[in-house]
Amino acid sequence: MKKFFGNIYIFVSLLLISLVAIPWNDFSVWGLDFSFLSTLKENEFLIKNNVLSFIFIFSLIFLFVSNREYKKTNKVSRISAYAVLVPLMGYVIAFVSHLTYMIYTDTDLSEGIGISNLNSLYLIAGAAIILLTLIFSHIFIRSYRARGNAGRIVYFVIFTLLSALFAALAYLYKTYEAIDYNGMSAKYMALVVPLVMVLYIIHIIIIVKNKEISEFDTYDNYDNLENAMVSGDNDISFKSNKIEPNENLYQAVKVDPEFSKQNKLRNKPNSIEYYIEKPKMFKPLNPTFDKLVQHVKEFPDVITKMDEEKITFYVARLPFLVLMNYGDYYRIAFRYELEEGIRLIIKYPTISKNKSTREELWFKANNYGDLPKEIIYKIVKNAYDLVSR
Repeated sequence: MKKFFGNIYIFVSLLLISLVAIPWNDFSVWGLDFSFLSTLKENEFLIKNNVLSFIFIFSLIFLFVSNREYKKTNKVSRISAYAVLVPLMGYVIAFVSHLTYMIYTDTDLSEGIGISNLNSLYLIAGAAIILLTLIFSHIFIRSYRARGNAGRIVYFVIFTLLSALFAALAYLYKTYEAIDYNGMSAKYMALVVPLVMVLYIIHIIIIVKNKEISEFDTYDNYDNLENAMVSGDNDISFKSNKIEPNENLYQAVKVDPEFSKQNKLRNKPNSIEYYIEKPKMFKPLNPTFDKLVQHVKEFPDVITKMDEEKITFYVARLPFLVLMNYGDYYRIAFRYELEEGIRLIIKYPTISKNKSTREELWFKANNYGDLPKEIIYKIVKNAYDLVSR
């Protein structure tokens, strides 16, 4: 639901922003001749400022959403970051474009003479701001997702102030400096609308393609693990020189009671729970328990701790994964995002919410050989990424 409304909001805001970039001085150049257009012309900047108010309110809502996401999972989703920053950055670009075009019509460059007056410097500055905002927009969004809640608020405030600043500059230039605002030709500025929509669609396609390629490469790397030989007698060790493993500073994971069972309990023929919770048939485990343990140990700065039959994996002293081996099947408890975890529960019956960690997003899974290896590897990788970020 959040992704749906986020995408709708971004689409609508970009459509409104593209209209903001166009001067409303003369609708007749586009073949439009309606009486209500004169009202739009007279209240042009008032309406465009109301567009900023609309963007401010909804971007503020998604700011709260992204901060809540970070508080719960230490991660901000892409759609939340886009919904906060893209409309604000787009509004900045829209009014810079509007201002730059007004300046352009008042320079000798518009007459084909060349650059010869002071306004030409403003023209160059406006074009530079547009290009730099477009070029660094991806960096802004990535940085926004990596910041803490205070940092994201600072980003929101900065781009809101920039939006208001350039809206004010455009209004002041139109009111006090523009030579002939009503008479300037803005015929081709209408191309801004389809251009913005095309760029947005291309951007969405690139994001989807990159996500598919990234997942394919990840699974391809997992397939290479099939050639690895791991001994079942190997001691569990840590792979990091940055953290002292002997220091007792690791957070305990409260997993469901089933993770505390001993192997001897499951061998009792009179254990009703054993027959209820386990299927009658088992498939070959892929990956095996030892391969999965070895794979997780290869992640940077991972520390493992054993408690009888339970293995807990930490990164930056925070747990992200718990494994327990039962021979012909094994159990996993893992950190995961809420939406992704729910999708796993719906698709795979052996995955469920870990009830003992209500305050944190932990899930659990029993692998009887029915879970695809790609899903197992994806679970442990996403759990690691969620905590390490």
